[in-house]
Amino acid sequence: MRGLVTLVLCALPVMAQAQAVSSERIEEFVGVMAQYGCRMSPYQADKVMPEAGFADKDETKAITEQLVSEERARILDGQLVVFGGVCGGKLDYSGRERFFAAIADNNCVMTIDEAKLLLPRVGVEMTEVQLLMDKMERMAEIRVSADQKAVFLEPSLCEKFKGLSADMIASNPEITAPQRGPDELRADFIAYMKSAGCRLSRAEADSQLPAAGFTTKELRPVIGKMLQEGEAVMNTADDSLSLSEEVCSQ
Repeated sequence: MRGLVTLVLCALPVMAQAQAVSSERIEEFVGVMAQYGCRMSPYQADKVMPEAGFADKDETKAITEQLVSEERARILDGQLVVFGGVCGGKLDYSGRERFFAAIADNNCVMTIDEAKLLLPRVGVEMTEVQLLMDKMERMAEIRVSADQKAVFLEPSLCEKFKGLSADMIASNPEITAPQRGPDELRADFIAYMKSAGCRLSRAEADSQLPAAGFTTKELRPVIGKMLQEGEAVMNTADDSLSLSEEVCSQ
Protein backbone atom coordinates (compact mmCIF):
# COMPACT_ATOMS: atom_id res chain seq x y z
CA MET A 1 0.00 0.00 0.00
CA ARG A 2 1.29 3.43 -0.86
CA GLY A 3 3.14 5.44 1.72
CA LEU A 4 0.59 8.24 1.55
CA VAL A 5 -2.23 5.83 2.23
CA THR A 6 -0.72 4.96 5.60
CA LEU A 7 -2.03 8.33 6.78
CA VAL A 8 -5.59 7.05 6.60
CA LEU A 9 -7.28 7.28 9.99
CA CYS A 10 -10.56 5.63 9.19
CA ALA A 11 -10.46 2.51 7.07
CA LEU A 12 -12.58 2.46 3.95
CA PRO A 13 -10.20 0.41 1.77
CA VAL A 14 -10.11 0.79 -1.98
CA MET A 15 -10.89 -2.34 -3.94
CA ALA A 16 -8.32 -3.28 -6.54
CA GLN A 17 -11.13 -3.51 -9.07
CA ALA A 18 -14.43 -1.91 -8.19
CA GLN A 19 -17.37 -4.28 -7.93
CA ALA A 20 -20.10 -3.46 -10.42
CA VAL A 21 -23.12 -2.01 -8.63
CA SER A 22 -26.43 -1.11 -10.22
CA SER A 23 -27.77 2.43 -10.04
CA GLU A 24 -30.82 1.07 -8.22
CA ARG A 25 -28.66 -0.33 -5.42
CA ILE A 26 -26.76 2.93 -5.17
CA GLU A 27 -29.97 4.92 -4.78
CA GLU A 28 -31.24 2.41 -2.21
CA PHE A 29 -28.00 2.97 -0.28
CA VAL A 30 -28.46 6.74 -0.49
CA GLY A 31 -32.03 6.28 0.73
CA VAL A 32 -30.76 4.51 3.85
CA MET A 33 -28.21 7.28 4.38
CA ALA A 34 -31.01 9.85 4.14
CA GLN A 35 -32.76 8.24 7.10
CA TYR A 36 -29.68 9.08 9.19
CA GLY A 37 -29.18 12.66 8.08
CA CYS A 38 -27.15 11.70 4.98
CA ARG A 39 -24.04 11.08 7.08
CA MET A 40 -22.80 7.99 8.85
CA SER A 41 -19.74 6.89 10.80
CA PRO A 42 -18.16 3.45 10.23
CA TYR A 43 -19.52 2.36 13.62
CA GLN A 44 -23.05 3.39 12.64
CA ALA A 45 -22.70 1.74 9.23
CA ASP A 46 -21.70 -1.57 10.80
CA LYS A 47 -24.92 -1.50 12.81
CA VAL A 48 -27.33 0.00 10.29
CA MET A 49 -26.36 -1.22 6.84
CA PRO A 50 -26.65 -5.01 7.34
CA GLU A 51 -30.17 -4.58 8.73
CA ALA A 52 -31.04 -2.37 5.74
CA GLY A 53 -30.01 -5.03 3.23
CA PHE A 54 -26.38 -4.03 2.74
CA ALA A 55 -24.55 -6.79 4.59
CA ASP A 56 -22.00 -7.33 1.80
CA LYS A 57 -19.09 -5.05 2.71
CA ASP A 58 -17.53 -5.42 -0.74
CA GLU A 59 -20.72 -3.98 -2.19
CA THR A 60 -20.89 -1.08 0.26
CA LYS A 61 -17.23 -0.25 -0.39
CA ALA A 62 -17.91 -0.25 -4.12
CA ILE A 63 -20.93 2.01 -3.65
CA THR A 64 -18.91 4.38 -1.47
CA GLU A 65 -16.12 4.51 -4.03
CA GLN A 66 -18.55 5.23 -6.84
CA LEU A 67 -20.38 7.97 -4.92
CA VAL A 68 -17.09 9.68 -4.09
CA SER A 69 -15.82 9.29 -7.66
CA GLU A 70 -19.04 10.83 -8.98
CA GLU A 71 -18.62 13.70 -6.49
CA ARG A 72 -21.86 12.78 -4.74
CA ALA A 73 -20.15 12.05 -1.43
CA ARG A 74 -17.30 13.20 0.77
CA ILE A 75 -15.41 11.69 3.69
CA LEU A 76 -15.66 14.37 6.36
CA ASP A 77 -14.49 14.00 9.95
CA GLY A 78 -14.32 10.24 9.49
CA GLN A 79 -17.93 10.05 8.30
CA LEU A 80 -19.40 9.36 4.88
CA VAL A 81 -21.53 12.36 3.86
CA VAL A 82 -23.81 12.02 0.82
CA PHE A 83 -25.13 14.87 -1.35
CA GLY A 84 -27.77 15.13 -4.05
CA GLY A 85 -30.89 13.07 -4.69
CA VAL A 86 -32.97 12.54 -1.57
CA CYS A 87 -30.11 14.00 0.48
CA GLY A 88 -30.21 17.34 -1.32
CA GLY A 89 -27.44 19.91 -1.13
CA LYS A 90 -24.41 20.05 -3.37
CA LEU A 91 -20.64 20.00 -3.19
CA ASP A 92 -18.76 23.27 -3.42
CA TYR A 93 -15.35 21.74 -4.08
CA SER A 94 -14.94 17.99 -4.38
CA GLY A 95 -12.29 16.04 -2.49
CA ARG A 96 -10.41 15.58 -5.77
CA GLU A 97 -10.34 19.32 -6.40
CA ARG A 98 -9.21 20.09 -2.87
CA PHE A 99 -6.43 17.50 -3.16
CA PHE A 100 -5.23 18.95 -6.46
CA ALA A 101 -5.28 22.52 -5.14
CA ALA A 102 -3.23 21.57 -2.09
CA ILE A 103 -0.58 19.99 -4.32
CA ALA A 104 -0.67 22.82 -6.87
CA ASP A 105 -0.03 25.47 -4.24
CA ASN A 106 2.83 23.37 -2.87
CA ASN A 107 4.87 23.59 -6.08
CA CYS A 108 2.95 20.71 -7.66
CA VAL A 109 4.38 18.02 -5.39
CA MET A 110 3.46 16.78 -1.93
CA THR A 111 5.33 14.49 0.45
CA ILE A 112 3.85 12.40 3.24
CA ASP A 113 4.87 14.88 5.94
CA GLU A 114 3.45 17.79 3.96
CA ALA A 115 0.19 15.92 3.39
CA LYS A 116 -0.29 15.53 7.14
CA LEU A 117 -0.25 19.30 7.48
CA LEU A 118 -1.77 20.59 4.25
CA LEU A 119 -4.67 18.29 3.43
CA PRO A 120 -6.71 18.95 6.60
CA ARG A 121 -6.38 22.68 5.94
CA VAL A 122 -8.14 22.44 2.59
CA GLY A 123 -10.79 20.09 3.96
CA VAL A 124 -9.89 16.72 2.49
CA GLU A 125 -9.08 13.49 4.31
CA MET A 126 -6.68 10.79 3.21
CA THR A 127 -9.50 8.24 3.36
CA GLU A 128 -11.20 10.10 0.52
CA VAL A 129 -7.96 10.55 -1.40
CA GLN A 130 -7.31 6.82 -1.06
CA LEU A 131 -10.62 6.08 -2.74
CA LEU A 132 -9.62 8.21 -5.72
CA MET A 133 -5.88 7.63 -6.15
CA ASP A 134 -6.06 4.59 -8.43
CA LYS A 135 -8.34 6.46 -10.81
CA MET A 136 -6.11 9.56 -10.65
CA GLU A 137 -3.10 7.47 -11.63
CA ARG A 138 -4.94 5.66 -14.42
CA MET A 139 -5.96 9.03 -15.86
CA ALA A 140 -2.37 10.31 -15.52
CA GLU A 141 -3.54 13.14 -13.27
CA ILE A 142 -0.91 12.31 -10.67
CA ARG A 143 2.36 10.40 -10.49
CA VAL A 144 3.65 8.65 -7.37
CA SER A 145 7.40 8.70 -6.75
CA ALA A 146 9.40 5.47 -6.94
CA ASP A 147 9.84 5.41 -3.16
CA GLN A 148 6.06 5.93 -2.69
CA LYS A 149 6.70 9.00 -0.52
CA ALA A 150 5.56 11.83 -2.78
CA VAL A 151 2.82 12.64 -5.28
CA PHE A 152 3.35 14.86 -8.33
CA LEU A 153 0.46 16.66 -10.01
CA GLU A 154 0.21 16.69 -13.80
CA PRO A 155 1.54 20.09 -15.06
CA SER A 156 -1.64 21.31 -16.78
CA LEU A 157 -3.70 20.48 -13.68
CA CYS A 158 -1.13 22.21 -11.53
CA GLU A 159 -1.61 25.42 -13.52
CA LYS A 160 -5.39 25.06 -13.39
CA PHE A 161 -5.58 24.62 -9.61
CA LYS A 162 -2.88 27.05 -8.50
CA GLY A 163 -4.16 29.75 -6.18
CA LEU A 164 -7.38 27.94 -5.24
CA SER A 165 -6.34 26.46 -1.91
CA ALA A 166 -7.06 29.72 -0.03
CA ASP A 167 -10.71 29.60 -1.13
CA MET A 168 -10.90 25.96 -0.15
CA ILE A 169 -9.46 26.65 3.28
CA ALA A 170 -12.15 29.30 3.75
CA SER A 171 -14.85 26.81 2.75
CA ASN A 172 -13.43 23.93 4.77
CA PRO A 173 -16.56 21.89 5.60
CA GLU A 174 -17.40 20.91 9.14
CA ILE A 175 -19.71 18.24 10.44
CA THR A 176 -22.49 19.64 12.60
CA ALA A 177 -24.09 16.66 14.26
CA PRO A 178 -27.48 17.04 15.95
CA GLN A 179 -27.13 17.89 19.63
CA ARG A 180 -27.96 15.08 22.05
CA GLY A 181 -29.24 15.61 25.55
CA PRO A 182 -27.26 14.22 28.52
CA ASP A 183 -29.53 11.19 28.95
CA GLU A 184 -29.41 10.25 25.27
CA LEU A 185 -25.67 10.82 25.15
CA ARG A 186 -25.14 8.67 28.26
CA ALA A 187 -27.24 5.86 26.77
CA ASP A 188 -25.39 6.01 23.45
CA PHE A 189 -22.02 6.04 25.20
CA ILE A 190 -22.92 3.06 27.39
CA ALA A 191 -24.17 1.15 24.33
CA TYR A 192 -20.90 1.81 22.56
CA MET A 193 -18.82 0.83 25.59
CA LYS A 194 -20.74 -2.45 25.82
CA SER A 195 -19.96 -3.15 22.17
CA ALA A 196 -16.28 -2.61 23.02
CA GLY A 197 -16.29 -5.00 25.98
CA CYS A 198 -17.11 -2.27 28.54
CA ARG A 199 -13.53 -1.00 28.54
CA LEU A 200 -11.49 1.44 26.46
CA SER A 201 -7.89 2.52 26.85
CA ARG A 202 -7.12 6.20 26.28
CA ALA A 203 -5.55 5.40 22.91
CA GLU A 204 -8.60 3.37 21.88
CA ALA A 205 -10.94 6.12 23.03
CA ASP A 206 -9.01 8.77 21.10
CA SER A 207 -9.27 6.80 17.86
CA GLN A 208 -12.64 5.07 18.21
CA LEU A 209 -14.98 7.54 19.89
CA PRO A 210 -14.76 10.32 17.25
CA ALA A 211 -15.44 7.74 14.52
CA ALA A 212 -18.47 6.58 16.51
CA GLY A 213 -19.89 10.11 16.57
CA PHE A 214 -18.75 11.32 20.01
CA THR A 215 -16.73 14.42 20.84
CA THR A 216 -14.50 15.00 23.86
CA LYS A 217 -16.36 18.19 24.71
CA GLU A 218 -19.78 16.55 24.96
CA LEU A 219 -18.55 13.37 26.67
CA ARG A 220 -16.46 15.01 29.40
CA PRO A 221 -19.39 15.98 31.70
CA VAL A 222 -21.20 12.71 31.01
CA ILE A 223 -18.18 10.59 31.93
CA GLY A 224 -17.47 12.81 34.92
CA LYS A 225 -20.95 12.20 36.29
CA MET A 226 -20.69 8.47 35.63
CA LEU A 227 -17.42 8.36 37.57
CA GLN A 228 -18.97 10.25 40.48
CA GLU A 229 -21.94 7.91 40.60
CA GLY A 230 -19.84 4.75 40.35
CA GLU A 231 -21.16 3.80 36.92
CA ALA A 232 -17.65 3.93 35.48
CA VAL A 233 -14.13 3.50 36.81
CA MET A 234 -10.89 5.14 35.69
CA ASN A 235 -8.04 2.63 35.87
CA THR A 236 -4.89 4.67 36.45
CA ALA A 237 -2.59 1.66 36.17
CA ASP A 238 -3.29 1.17 32.46
CA ASP A 239 -4.96 4.53 31.72
CA SER A 240 -8.30 3.04 30.74
CA LEU A 241 -11.99 3.62 31.43
CA SER A 242 -14.32 0.75 32.34
CA LEU A 243 -18.03 0.53 32.98
CA SER A 244 -19.05 -0.83 36.36
CA GLU A 245 -20.12 -4.48 36.39
CA GLU A 246 -23.70 -3.43 37.13
CA VAL A 247 -23.94 -1.04 34.18
CA CYS A 248 -22.12 -3.43 31.86
CA SER A 249 -24.53 -6.26 32.65
CA GLN A 250 -27.73 -4.23 32.24
